[in-house]
Order: sequence, then C-alpha cells, then structure tokens
Amino acid sequence: MARSLHPTLRFSDPRAFAARSIEAHGVALAGGTTSVLDSRVLRAWRRSGAAGISPDQEHPTRVLSRDQITDAREITPLRHIAADVVSSVSDTSAAGRHLVVLTDSRGCLLWRSGSAQVLRRADSIAFAEGADWSERGIGTNGISLALETGALTHATAGEHYVRAHHGWTCTASPIRDARGSIVGVLDVSHPLRYSTAETASLVRCGARLAETLLAARSGEDGDPAANPVTEIRLLGWKPSLTRADGSTIALTPRRAELLALLASREAWTARALAEALYGDPSATTTVRGEVRRLRQLTGLSIDSQPYSLAPHERRCVDFLSVEHPDELLPDSEIPAINDLRYGI
Repeated sequence: MARSLHPTLRFSDPRAFAARSIEAHGVALAGGTTSVLDSRVLRAWRRSGAAGISPDQEHPTRVLSRDQITDAREITPLRHIAADVVSSVSDTSAAGRHLVVLTDSRGCLLWRSGSAQVLRRADSIAFAEGADWSERGIGTNGISLALETGALTHATAGEHYVRAHHGWTCTASPIRDARGSIVGVLDVSHPLRYSTAETASLVRCGARLAETLLAARSGEDGDPAANPVTEIRLLGWKPSLTRADGSTIALTPRRAELLALLASREAWTARALAEALYGDPSATTTVRGEVRRLRQLTGLSIDSQPYSLAPHERRCVDFLSVEHPDELLPDSEIPAINDLRYGI
C-alpha cells in the first residue's frame, strides 16, 4: 500500500498524510472521485460496503467467545510460536506506544500485546482478542489488506474504511507456512501521532521470525501434509485412523462417535453436537473439550464456528461410501449413530 498518497509523506509528516487521507475518505464515500488514494484501497472499500460494513460501524460483525477463542487457537499452526513472536515484537513497558496483534488465516485476532495505555485505546475500537478484523468483519484495515494482497501493507488514518479507526496507523504482514500458504497476519499498530518508518522493519522481522519458527517445527514434528490421513475406520468393532506411513491411532468409543457425527454432515453447531452426543444441548463446553482432545490425538483438521471436518478427510471415512452402514460403531447406543446406521 506504499503507493497511496505520497510514500514519504506517510512517515515524514503523518498529520498531513492523515488529513489528506481522511478528506479523500469523505469524498470517495460521498460518491466523488479522488486520485489521492491507492486504487487497491478504493476497491477494498467497495467490497467492504458490499459486505454490509458501515463506515460508522464501531464493532466487528463477529466477536468470538472465550471458548471459541480457545478453539480457534487450537487449530492454527501459529499456536506453538505465537508467544515467542508476539513477545519479540511487543513493548509492554509503561512507555510502550505500539500494539502487536497476531491473527489466524481469516483475520480473527487471537493474540495481542502492548502497554496498558495502548491496550485501553485498542479496547475502545474492539481491537481485541476474538474480534474479526477481516474485510467482511470490520471493513478495510491493515490486516485485511495484508490478507488480500499477500504482502506487507500499511493502513493509515483515512485509508481505513471505518471512521473509528482514523486515529490509528497499522502495518501488517502475512505469515506463510513452508508450503507458501498464509496462516496468519502479524500487525503492529500505533495511535497516529506515533507513526514511524521503522515499524515496517519491525513487522518484517517479526513475520520472518514466525516463518522461521514454523519451518523449524515442521522439521521437528514432521509435515502433516507429507503424512496425511488415508483412512478413517468407523465400521466394525475397532475404530481407528490410518496415515500414509501406515501408522494407526485407535479411537475411544466417545471419540469415534464424535468423529462419525462430524463426518456425517458438512457442519455442526456446538449445541447440535451436544444434543446428538449427550441428549443435552447445553453441554457445549463438554463438546468443545472433546473436539479439542480429538484434534490433539489425531491431528485432524476440525474447523470451528461451526465444527466441520475438512473435505479431504471426510473422503477417508469408510461408512460414507457404504450404502447400508449397518456395522457403524456397533457398540454405540446413542440415537444419532443408530440413525446413521439405518439412514433415518
């Protein structure tokens, strides 16, 4: 985004840059034309409006609950390195002026760090853990631009779609895994008056550290993509999961039931799973714990909000390819599994 306005003006005179960008924001959203802002920003604004985001919106359209934040952290590859990356870039001293945030691949903010003063300011615009800072969640911002462009980006003052963000400047970079896929975004944000050219270097270094740590973990733990699940056996008395290298993981009856239910539909809410497994739709906390343990045991790509098994893993489930899965988990007595056996 460095091409917008005058690249040197962003940092040499941030107040002038902010004033011009905010003026251009008003002109563009009133239907006028402006050559001041980068065309990619203007296109992003159009997408934000089409998604139903208002420039006067104060909070993201989606904010995760505490349990949902835990789930989201469980399934991101950043979970093992987040603390090291955030601590290496943050400044939590009383004089700290910037906020560091780390999101998942969808722009949901999962970790943040900064001084007490900066955290309070961030809270005022819901720049907090669990908030959806994707384009569809809160309009154009540094995080959404990094996800869209796949490169280091800036969003300063009026470049943000939502007016409540015009007092901030944000620099963000995507973080990629060893295969080149974006797995999250590292963002460093300041109140506008603290804007500095050095922030870009700080973000680049933080993103590079994250990618180095991810690569190191891949080397230590093995790349899951190199040893994918090839079969999920739920027919018969010994439910298990098999990987490409021939290794198997035995499944307890409860985890096998949970996996069968996840495989049977494209998506489940926590309440629906609680009703199916326990006959109690309020047992959502128990369901979240079971899903978390199933992920940890098997490494399966079980998404949250809602819960869903990745399509390539669903294709490995044996009972889904059988016309009459009478032998599905014969030990199970829960009605939902019985319905699956007999196609009810």
